[in-house]
Amino acid sequence: MTDYFYIETITFICFLIFFVTSFINLDKDEFINKFIYLSNLFLLGVVNSFYYLFTLNSEFLNLNLITSLLLVIFLFSYFLISIIYFEFLKLRLFFIPLFLILIFFRFVISISSDSSNISLEIFSDKFLLFHIFSSLLSYSMLTICAVSSFCVILKSRLIKNMKFNPVIFNILPSLYASEVLTLRVLYLSMLFLLTSIISGLVFHLNEYESLTRFFDYKVTLSIFCFFFIFIFLIYRGIKGCSSFTTFRLILLSYLFINFAYFGIKVYETL
Repeated sequence: MTDYFYIETITFICFLIFFVTSFINLDKDEFINKFIYLSNLFLLGVVNSFYYLFTLNSEFLNLNLITSLLLVIFLFSYFLISIIYFEFLKLRLFFIPLFLILIFFRFVISISSDSSNISLEIFSDKFLLFHIFSSLLSYSMLTICAVSSFCVILKSRLIKNMKFNPVIFNILPSLYASEVLTLRVLYLSMLFLLTSIISGLVFHLNEYESLTRFFDYKVTLSIFCFFFIFIFLIYRGIKGCSSFTTFRLILLSYLFINFAYFGIKVYETL
C-alpha cells in the first residue's frame, strides 16, 4: 500500500507540472516552450506506464488495469499527434479535464478494489492483450476526434455570429487544420476499431470454437459503431456534410464506445 501511495503521489505531481506547462506560450517560434511542454507530456506518459506495470503485478481490479492502460495509450497518442501536427497543440487545454477524469476514475477504482473480484487472467494472454490494446487505441482516437470536432463547431459558431474573441481565436486551431485532423484521426479510429473486432473474434473462436457468446453488448455496440462511421465517411465523400453533422456523428459514436467499454462495466462493479 505504501508503494501504491508513492506512485500515485508522483503521478499526481507530474500531472500538476503538466497542467502548469499547458499555459505557456506555444507559438511556432517558441522552441524552448514546446520542448518543455512535450517533455512534461512524455514524462507524464512514462510515469503512468510505471503505474500500469505496478498495478499489473499487484492485486487490482481488471477495470483499474484497463483504465491505467487506457491512460498510457491516450497520453502517448496525444504526444505523437502533438509532434506531427503543431495546430493540435492548441487543443491542449481541452484535454486537461479528460486526463484528470481518467486519473480520478482510476484512483476511485483502485481504492475500491476487492481481492475477491480480482482476475488477472486476461492480461496473461498476449493475443487478448493485443485486442484490449487495439480497443483502447480506437477509444483514444475517437476521444481526440470528439475534442477536435467540438473545437471546429465552437469556432464556426463564433464566426457565424460575428463574435470576435481574440483569446478564443488564438487558443483554437484553424478550422481547416481541425477538420483535417478530425477526419484523419476518425479514419484511424475506424481502423483500430476494426482491428479490435477482428482480434476479439479470433480470440473467441480459439477459446470457445463457437460464435454463440461472441455477440455480447460490447461487441454489438462496437460493430454498430464501426459501420456507423464507415457509412458516414462514404456518404461524406460522395455528398459532403457540414461540420456540425460530423460532430454529432462523432459524439454519438463516442457515447456508444463509452457505454460499450466502460458504462456497463461500471454498472456491474456497483
